[in-house]
Amino acid sequence: MKIKGMIILLGIVALGGQACKSTHDLYTTPAASISSEKFLKSPFGHDESIASFSKTLPTQTTTKKLVRRNKHYPEKSDTIYQFKYKESEIFVYKSYFNKEILMAGTVANPQIELANGLKTGITREQLYKTVSGVKQSEADTLKLSTPENDRIFSFIFKKGKLKKITFASYYD
Repeated sequence: MKIKGMIILLGIVALGGQACKSTHDLYTTPAASISSEKFLKSPFGHDESIASFSKTLPTQTTTKKLVRRNKHYPEKSDTIYQFKYKESEIFVYKSYFNKEILMAGTVANPQIELANGLKTGITREQLYKTVSGVKQSEADTLKLSTPENDRIFSFIFKKGKLKKITFASYYD
């Protein structure tokens, strides 16, 4: 009887250890944080090109092209690329002279990672360790922006976990 109890106890300990490992694997704190300035310059850890997003987003991501007249040169057309994956959307603006700019978006799925492993599902403390310079607060939404406010990121928390990341960039 004692051996049976010991085997059950060892089984519970082994399962508990595996559960802790699985939870830890969901998010591993990066070795060093990235500065908020560096994050805002390259929030996805790569350039803002359509090719880079096509390569790094999940394979099930759909892409739409939306044509828009250039407001300074109405005879020219620009293109907005919409990358959509489940509840997440990323918009990249491509000017008629081929300049590509991250325009706006919402990241709500942990399969889409930003720079330094930042993704939805992490805790507030993990965000602070991932990106330095985020003002610590207990508010549901934390904001990070450039001094000129031409790029703004909002980190939206629900029940202590990062639920959604929204962002917008000023372009002209």
